[in-house]
Amino acid sequence: MNEHLKKRVLIIDDDPDMLSFLSLKLGQQGYETLTVTDAETGLQQLPLFMPDLVMVDINMPDMNGFEFCSMAKERSEIFHFPIIVMTASDDIESVNRAYDCGATDFITKPINQAKLFHRLRFAIKASETAVRLSERERLLLSAQRTANMGEWTFDIENKHFYCSPEAAKLFGISEPENIDYERLLALIEDNSVERVRALFEEPTSKDKGYSLEYSIKRLDGSSRRIRQTVDIDDTRQHGTRLIGVFQDITELREAESRIRTLSLYDGLTGLPNREFFKRLLGRIIVNASRYNSRFALIKVNIDNFMRINASLGHAAGDEVLLEISKRLSNCMRNSDVFSDDFSEANDADIVLGHMGADKFALVLNHIENYDSALSVVQQIIEEFNDNLIISGQPLHLSTSIGISIFPDDAKTSDDMLMSASSALTQAKENGPNKHSYSFYSQELNNKTVQLLQIENQLAGALDRKELQLFYQPKVSLLDNRICGAEALLRWKPQDMGIISPEVFIPIAENKGLISSMTDWIITDACRQLSEWQAQDLFLPTISINLEPSTLLQKDFKEDLFAQLELASVDLTRLDFEITESTLMDNIDVVLPVLEKLKQLGSSISIDDFGTGYSSLGYLKSLPISKLKIDKSFISEVMHNNDDAIIVNAVISLAHNLGMEVIAEGVENAAQLEFLKERKCDVIQGYYYSKPLPADDFHAWCMQHNKGPKSNVELAM
Repeated sequence: MNEHLKKRVLIIDDDPDMLSFLSLKLGQQGYETLTVTDAETGLQQLPLFMPDLVMVDINMPDMNGFEFCSMAKERSEIFHFPIIVMTASDDIESVNRAYDCGATDFITKPINQAKLFHRLRFAIKASETAVRLSERERLLLSAQRTANMGEWTFDIENKHFYCSPEAAKLFGISEPENIDYERLLALIEDNSVERVRALFEEPTSKDKGYSLEYSIKRLDGSSRRIRQTVDIDDTRQHGTRLIGVFQDITELREAESRIRTLSLYDGLTGLPNREFFKRLLGRIIVNASRYNSRFALIKVNIDNFMRINASLGHAAGDEVLLEISKRLSNCMRNSDVFSDDFSEANDADIVLGHMGADKFALVLNHIENYDSALSVVQQIIEEFNDNLIISGQPLHLSTSIGISIFPDDAKTSDDMLMSASSALTQAKENGPNKHSYSFYSQELNNKTVQLLQIENQLAGALDRKELQLFYQPKVSLLDNRICGAEALLRWKPQDMGIISPEVFIPIAENKGLISSMTDWIITDACRQLSEWQAQDLFLPTISINLEPSTLLQKDFKEDLFAQLELASVDLTRLDFEITESTLMDNIDVVLPVLEKLKQLGSSISIDDFGTGYSSLGYLKSLPISKLKIDKSFISEVMHNNDDAIIVNAVISLAHNLGMEVIAEGVENAAQLEFLKERKCDVIQGYYYSKPLPADDFHAWCMQHNKGPKSNVELAM
């Protein structure tokens, strides 16, 4: 970003760490930043700093983000800037309230850097465009009051017409004497000729102070939009005449059209934006209810789009979005630009909108059954079967699609969007990274209700002592000795069955419960290590998973370090596992945490290695001690040559970098021998033991250490 083009960003947040993080990252992108810790100071800085954009946190003491937006909006006539609110919640009510208070956009915490840079760039671009158009409109109005209008008179009795030189120029005629009444009418477009003729030849008293607009075709072939004002001069002794002015309002109408387009349509794809699409959807619902017809709402999400931005850059991301919009448009039986009265939306077979980022939505009008919607879904999938060519490179995209049907699934625009979103979520679960679709069903609704019940129960799980740690052993392939264990969280609510961690861990992250759970896991794992040691079981290491959201929280990081410094065990016996995607998606935030953990003596393992997209160049510079090969590769290693090659390569890579290799998900002797031959260091899996409660794990370890027994027998 060039110095003379450097944009100013005012950041308001009561979290100093977040301010430092945003200031650093935006500074690296070429933005000039000013950080303040409260909204009142932020308001005071507006006329001093003159920001191009403001980022403000919703939840702050004294004056919150909503109040700031409202007060800043009152000053929008003086200062022109977009406002992006930062929030830990993306529920519809909070988002709509932010928009109502004057926010331009929102972004959820923890903040995804690629998404942040994308939104900042487009918010500033849209704001600058709106300011330019507003300024141009003001200048046009000023020009029309002076040079861009001309006077005229018309004597009704003898049909004598006169116009000033300025008025003649508006019609493309250099000399006013060369334009008469009939020639004027000849330049007016056919659909307005009779209306203008009647106004000239048969004026009435109601025509006093009257104005009308029409289009003309000038002699050079160009079209202009003319506003004509009319007044009746009845003060003359002989006859009545009409007087008025012509005004060329072409640029004004074009500017208004561009401003309208900017507010209703996405600036990149030209499709209806989120708000306009929702209004169109509401109008379609009214029409469908009136005529007892059905339609389908189809939500389309492009899988892993943010990785495209991160790896290829935002320009390539924009190119991808444009190509996506074109391919989706190919599925439409007709393509329309809709006016404010929405009438065309009722007649269009398919209405397509860009809901933001990688999200698109279609309304399929006048369907007879589910097969009608399915045929369009299949068309969409076919459109994406062919690779995109972006910056000369082939790029394969996969889609997840959710479908809801009116009125079967919902009867309001909000409920239709929610139903389609639920189906979209199900489609992602059915088949990530491949074309997958799902219709909304009552089962999905039941699943949503069940998830709400789980959320309510989970909030008090710690207090009710419903959480428990299970342990799965890690065994050295060098000497068959137990070299550690992974602590795995389990939850069994009082009134429900055992809930899978794959279900409750994401909920705990979304609800802000994962930090307290992780604190408990570390405390209980350390306690258990000491207890086992007192029972003559010395476990060299115990592994603890760190979830992505915890590593982005300032309070958690401070509590974690303080907790470890007071821990009752040697910190070299603690191993912290983070997933590959967590590391690479948040490298700048996560890296200082890992370095601090290493300074305290703990080791770091990369979990699920091979499933993400990490750079090998990063690995050698990170404080990582161990790589865990994901079980998805191990499960097929004896039958899939590609998996075998990957496993062999990871082992070789890790050893060359001085790292220990752990294979998880080992279930049979053939897999064990394969790994042993390739000098894998440690294995973990059901071949030795499933995850066990603490007492059972202790008994298993004591039995294993006695040996020799078959591993299969020990796992029983």
